[in-house]
This record gives sequence, C-alpha cells and structure tokens, in this order.
Amino acid sequence: MATTITSSALDFDNIKASLKNKLKNKTEFADYDFEASGLSNILDVLAYNTHLNGLIANFSINESFLNTAQLRSSLVSLATGIGYVPDSKTAARALLRITVDLSSVSNRPSSIDLPKFTRFTTVVNEITYTFQTTEVYTAEDVGGVYIFKTEGDSEAIPVFEGTRKTKTFLVGEFDEADVYVIPDKNMDMDTVSVSVYETTTAAAFTAYQNIIATTSVNENSTIYILKEAPNEFYQLTFGANDILGQSPTSGGKIVVDYISTVGPEANTAKSFTAIDQVTINGVNYDINSSTTAVAAGGDLKETSESIRRNAPFQYATQNRMVTAEDYRSIILRNFSSLIDDIITWGGQDNPQPKFGTVFTSIKFENDVSDEQIVDTKQAILNLVDQLAVLSFKAEFVDPTDIFLEINVNFQVNPRLTPLSINALGVSVKGIVEKYFQDNVGKFGKSFRRSNLLSLVDDISPAILSSRAEVRTQLRIAPVVNAINSFNLQYPTPILDPTDSIDPVVISNSFVQGGTTCRIENRTARTLANGRIVPANNTLRVVEVGTGQVKTNNIGSFNPLTGKLDIVSFKPTGLSGGAGFIKITATPANQSAISPTLNEIINFDAIASTIKPVIVDATN
Repeated sequence: MATTITSSALDFDNIKASLKNKLKNKTEFADYDFEASGLSNILDVLAYNTHLNGLIANFSINESFLNTAQLRSSLVSLATGIGYVPDSKTAARALLRITVDLSSVSNRPSSIDLPKFTRFTTVVNEITYTFQTTEVYTAEDVGGVYIFKTEGDSEAIPVFEGTRKTKTFLVGEFDEADVYVIPDKNMDMDTVSVSVYETTTAAAFTAYQNIIATTSVNENSTIYILKEAPNEFYQLTFGANDILGQSPTSGGKIVVDYISTVGPEANTAKSFTAIDQVTINGVNYDINSSTTAVAAGGDLKETSESIRRNAPFQYATQNRMVTAEDYRSIILRNFSSLIDDIITWGGQDNPQPKFGTVFTSIKFENDVSDEQIVDTKQAILNLVDQLAVLSFKAEFVDPTDIFLEINVNFQVNPRLTPLSINALGVSVKGIVEKYFQDNVGKFGKSFRRSNLLSLVDDISPAILSSRAEVRTQLRIAPVVNAINSFNLQYPTPILDPTDSIDPVVISNSFVQGGTTCRIENRTARTLANGRIVPANNTLRVVEVGTGQVKTNNIGSFNPLTGKLDIVSFKPTGLSGGAGFIKITATPANQSAISPTLNEIINFDAIASTIKPVIVDATN
C-alpha cells in the first residue's frame, strides 16, 4: 500500500520517515538498515530537497495573496495590480508668507517671479533642514513690496522639506515600453514632475501627468505610471502609444524632478530663512518670509500592514466613485430630495486645470436652507472620503447664474385674429416664459433664439414675424460705502463697442455721491472740432438722465473673451432694495447662448419686454 505525504508533513523528519516507510514496503529493500547504510545519506538529501521545495512552494503561495504575503515587495506588487499605489515618504509641508522689498529700487518691474525650488532653511532639534517651493509664484509691485501669491490669490506659499533631485533618462529604440528606475528610496511621489523632450537638445518639453491624477486616459494622453520597485526604489513607465497614452519619442530624453525627503523628522519646523535670492536685472535681492503654518505632514513610507489593510478596501470601491459621472450619480442617489440639478467634471476640464480633483456644482431646491446646504455638502465630502478611489479630491463650485434679458418685438395684423393686441401680447409673454421654463434653468441647457421665435410665430396666423434682442446679465453684490472689485465672466464674447452707438455694457441704477447712476462702457462722442472719438471698452459711472460722468474709469472688459473687471467701485446706495446690481452685456452673437460647466441660464422677466408692432391694419 502506497504512503501519501500530506502538505502538513513538510518538515525534514516527517519527509524522511515517509521515504523510509515507502522503501521498506518494497521487497528489494526489506533487509536494509536505513540508519547505518549509505542509503541513509541519500534519504537525507532527498528529504532536504523535498523540504526545501515544499517551503519555497509554500512561501510562493503565501506571497501571492495580500492577507498572507510577508515581503514588502510582494505586498507592493499585489497592491499595484489592483490599482492601489502605496504611499511614498511624504515631505513635511509649511506655509510661508514670502515677500521681497524693492521700495528703494528705481525702475522696478511690475511683477517678479519666485523661481521653482527656491530654498529655505530651518532647525528642528538642532538639525538643519532645507525646505523649498515646488512651483513658480508671482508677485505684483505694491508700493515697492512684492508679496507672492498662489493661483488662488493666497499669500500662503507651500514649501516642502527635502533635497531637490533630478534624474535624466535617454529614450532608446525598443518596441516595448521601457522601465526607468529612479534609485532613491526617499522620494516624495507627490513632488514629482516629469518633462519629456523630443530630442536631447530640445528646449521645449511636454509635461506628463501621473496616471493617478488623471480622470480619463486614452491613446493621446501624456501620462506616466510611477510605482515602487521591489528594491524600494521607484520605477517610471509610459504608455506604448496605446490606450495608456503616448510613449516618449526615441532619441529624446526624460527629465524627472522630485524632492528626496527625511519624512517626519522635519515636522514642527516654524522659523525659516531664505537661502536663495531673487535676481532682478543682474542684482540679487533678499527674500523675506514669515510662517503662516508650521511644518507638518511629513511621514515615512506606508507600512506593510497599512498596505495590507487599505489595498483591498480600495479595490472594493473601484466601481463606485472613479469618473466624474460616478460622483454625480452617487450624490443624486443619496441626496436627490434636496437637489434640483447637479454637474460634475474632472480637474483636467476645469478652466484652471487641477488634476486629481473632481469638481461638483449643485443647484439645490428652492426650499433648502443655507444650513441644510452646508450639512449636505459635508455629508457629500464624507461620502467621497469613503468611496472615492485613485486619490481623487472633491471640491464644490457654486453655480453661476447667467440671466437673459429678452426684448421681443412681433409684427401683428389685427385683421387676422379675433384676439386683441393685449391678449396676443399676453400669449407671447406666456410662450416666452414657458420656453425658458422648459429649456433652461439647468446645467448644460442652452438658449437658442430661433427656437424661441418659432414658438412665438406659431401662436397665431396674425403674428407675421418676430425678432428678439438678447442681452446677458450678471449680478454683483457690492458693499456700499466701500471700495469693491469684481471679476465677471460672460458665457459668450461681447459685442465690440465700436460697432454700436449705444452702450454694450450697462447696469441698472444705484446711488453714488447722492445721485442716481449706472455703469456703462465709454460710448462714442463728438468733439468740438467735429472729430468723433469712438467707443471703447472702458467702464465708467455716469449719472442717469444727464449722462454726466461721475467716475471716468472703474474697469474694462475684453469683448473677445467676455471677461469684465470692475475695480475701485464705491456705490453709496443700492436701488430697489434688491441688494445687487445687474451688469448687462450685449453678446456678439445673439443666436445662441450656451453655458459652461457650473453656469445656469435664467430668464429675467422683469428686465425683459414684449412689444407688438401693428401692420397692415386696413388690408
């Protein structure tokens, strides 16, 4: 009878005993002394080899699963396979207010840049650490003092602990995507920037984005994949001109900038001194700084146990909040009773791209209170924290209301209808209001003038034709008796002011200096010598009725972009108790008004008019 060796008996002694028993059952070995013969040595070798193979097989199986793997390299590989990228070391981060004083300098530039990787030193526990910026920041001249700001206009500039390192790779000629190894275990992956040059001597480059910070990937994407290698270094790969994006051109080069950090050791740093200077016209100037927030957030690589715990959770949530549309559907599923409409979009589609972020704009129901809105947004953020994958962040953007003012004129032959002119006017007004009710008021809903006028024409055979003048309106809520500034963005280009005898930008009335005024662009005027000065895009405050200019310049607008800026605006009162001022612009093309992202088109019925024109009354 054969002897079976079970998987639970893989130790050396059990294996050897099993081999002896098997041989003893063979008649040709019946009289052998297995302990005192050369056969014992052979059994030792066989048992050892079997034992070793069994251990290797057991280890291999264990290292193939997240819950049993012991080696960090195995855990990292398994986690990467299910879309989880373990955290690298994280650099401590501080916020500084950074300034340069050039008040004693003549012929100062209007703005200066703080270069990327500008360095600052600090001391923690008698050890000196270096912090540095990771982006270029700009400062404007304000009385000779330059205060650097972020894109969000914040004076708090982030600086990160560590040493800037640069690794350059030459792109070879291979059919498959190359793997580029960065031999640094202390890399902070969040600080990595990858620049790809088509040739080794090219000055221009393409900035590639990390795939985990990208909401969509196709064959044209310029993305890279960065992950931890088995030896705890980091390896960089690209697509192969396939669904994972573009591959760097053969003969080019790849430049990787990153910060190598000590991790948590620099936390709590609070006093910083600039190492570098700002160079202007060949002269170096000192950089001043004050601490807005002490250094924090430095950390070591994610531990094996953390990987083991977190990777399966992320895998379980992959099918929930991955794309922007996933965010929209899940939010609606959980909060539909409070939401009238919602739109979501990825950071790559934002006017100012912000990769790794999903933007959400919500139009709440009219009866939802401000407190409910705050609570709902926090609940949504909590939901995102639970369900989001790929390290995406969620940000809210309030809806922007775009109001339309419509002046409809319709020609009517009273002989062709039993209805009075007033009744027809009421019908036209009702159709206009219904059009806006049915076709706009939601994200992504556009206004089309031809569709509206077709509905008007179809009301009655007595309406021979119709036309509509369309104006776009934005609203501002200035603080009275204070200097106000506003940056407005209309959804379409604005009519060139030189093409109109009337103002193309105009507001409703408000009070300034005790008189009723309005904002309008500078219109054409005739000088005493008969020369005509054309209209332009300068905004001014004029007195209603007299047209007397109260403030000659409070801003301007760009007709091509639809961007309008108001500065140094100081009203002393608002009219009508509305709490806001309407700023209306004439679109360059009135045929269609299409909103973008968080914009919603609405109808201002109060500012709109319906006017019949009677024709052919006798024939």
